[in-house]
Amino acid sequence: MNVSVVSQGELRMAGIKVVGRRSELSHRVPLAWLELVDRLESAPHRLDRSVLYGAFPESDHQRASNDGVYTYWVCIEVSAGGACPEGLQPLVIPARTYAMARVEGTAEAIEATYLGLSRWIEAQGKRVDAGAWCLERYDERRQRVTPPYERFDYEVWKPLDA
Repeated sequence: MNVSVVSQGELRMAGIKVVGRRSELSHRVPLAWLELVDRLESAPHRLDRSVLYGAFPESDHQRASNDGVYTYWVCIEVSAGGACPEGLQPLVIPARTYAMARVEGTAEAIEATYLGLSRWIEAQGKRVDAGAWCLERYDERRQRVTPPYERFDYEVWKPLDA
């Protein structure tokens, strides 16, 4: 697995917050992506028009359970001075350093990438910051965020402890 350490400045996002049990998110998150994509025309302050983000508290992964309640945001990055588009909520992710790996392949590649990334972090003597946000960075030139999902090609960014 190819892992990079990347520094990211503050991200100002506008998005839709999805909360639910793990079993519900596989249905709710794709619906939120569809809603977000429908609202993109009303987002004049969007920065990179080909990049979208999924964001969730790393603490959700730390206490993972089959029946737990999780939070997942579907987002776009917006400029600092821009108003939040109608129907979207603001989310600010502070600047930090991440371990980044790419998910490529079928649905099985998702879990394999998360596990491989966690093992890499541990092998490097680093720790994940459980109080920070984990990111999934989608470049629509490689993968659309809306269903149907046949193959996956996006980046997972796990927050590193300072």
